[in-house]
Amino acid sequence: MVNTQTNYSDDNETREALRKVDSERTLHEIYGLFYEATAAPKVADPAQYVTMIFDVDGAGDASEEVIAEVHANLMSLWNFIFRWNPEEEPFYFPETDYPATVQGFRQRSLDNISMINYFITGLKLGGTEETDFSEDAIDAMHALAEASTLLQKESEAKKTADPKASAELFEDLEEFMADSFARVTIGLKDAKV
Repeated sequence: MVNTQTNYSDDNETREALRKVDSERTLHEIYGLFYEATAAPKVADPAQYVTMIFDVDGAGDASEEVIAEVHANLMSLWNFIFRWNPEEEPFYFPETDYPATVQGFRQRSLDNISMINYFITGLKLGGTEETDFSEDAIDAMHALAEASTLLQKESEAKKTADPKASAELFEDLEEFMADSFARVTIGLKDAKV
């Protein structure tokens, strides 16, 4: 399915477009940045994020058509995330299949850590001040730090004792992350400019 301005439905299409321009950003990082855009008090123009995602001038041999394809996919994702209502709708993670192996769990850990880190980075870019956070949003930020620490431990694990238990742990951690992202977004609502 093709991503459009009003319908975002294919993470793989966006990944492929990013690969064509040698973007150093992962889709998890981009999701983190864009979710931040829904939360931060000062909403940036989506074009400001493009330079964080890929260097237009250094996009290799990418044609204008390929660069336009990347922009279209990013804008589709931006519009999809920007419409998110954390009080009523579920949180979405990039669709990714991870094998039930040590390497698969390690990658899942690293992807989720990068999503948290780019959410936090984006909050700084969005002009978020410490005084903007509600008490619950501050607690949610601490929860994200805890999740990041647990994910870091998982990424450093040498082996997985029980793949089913590990998969359940990730489900729980991702639910915890989703709740924390929503709470931060809701808790910054009164600081919007």
